[in-house]
Amino acid sequence: MKNSRKRDERMTLRICEVNSNNWRDIAALSVSKDQYAFIEDNSYSLAQSKYHPEWKSVAIYDNETPIGYGMYGTDLRTNQVWLDRFMIDQHYQGKGYGKRAFPMLIELIKKTYQCKRIYLSIHPENDAAQKLYESFGFKLTGEMDCGEAVMMLDISQSF
Repeated sequence: MKNSRKRDERMTLRICEVNSNNWRDIAALSVSKDQYAFIEDNSYSLAQSKYHPEWKSVAIYDNETPIGYGMYGTDLRTNQVWLDRFMIDQHYQGKGYGKRAFPMLIELIKKTYQCKRIYLSIHPENDAAQKLYESFGFKLTGEMDCGEAVMMLDISQSF
């Protein structure tokens, strides 16, 4: 426990926009092969946010090291706010980055949209992600989106 506490204290996490200076570093981040089915490749997501301005791409850094990626925005069909992508690079998983970065990303979304709810979807077999999201108050809605289970955070009842 002492060692993990020391490691967490050294993390200086920040979230910043993906731009012309850092997009290649973010595109190079990836999950492990056994997670490929759970999330789109960052290059695809970066292209999506470039051509669909309702989606915002952000980089997650520990000091100056890129360790993760997120994409959020408004689904134009439903006018719902979604956290559409969240990933920590395979080399940084299991070190507490997800647990530290996820609430930062949720706070950014809340400030950006002043929304009452945030939605996300998960691959039905991605148990680790579901547990993480549930630990921050997301609940399964019973709905499916493109084969993925929809989860929703009611901001008025959490954080």
